Amino acid sequence: MMMEYLFVVLGILASSMSQMLLKASSKKEHQSRVSEILNPLVLTSYGVFFCVLLINIWVMSRGLLLKELAILEALGYIFVPMLSWFFFKEAITRATLLAITFIVLGLIMFYL
Repeated sequence: MMMEYLFVVLGILASSMSQMLLKASSKKEHQSRVSEILNPLVLTSYGVFFCVLLINIWVMSRGLLLKELAILEALGYIFVPMLSWFFFKEAITRATLLAITFIVLGLIMFYL
């Protein structure tokens, strides 16, 4: 069962990285609405999201409960601000830190 948890966490990290690709794409100038949607960064992001969906289905078929998967998905709320800070030099505000704290406390309370 430990391998399933590892796959879920890696999937969450991959989804968070995909969000960075979407953000990078949104910062670029596009010639048309179609090229804004059908560009390599966006298509890669959606491909990764789909692969993570398949991984989530696979780990649930191996016994991971949906409620556990949903709680673990909250890690994305922690990964995304850290990756935004790393890649885009976005500030992590007090409000963000407070929100992350509540998320972590909620995760701890759920598992107690």
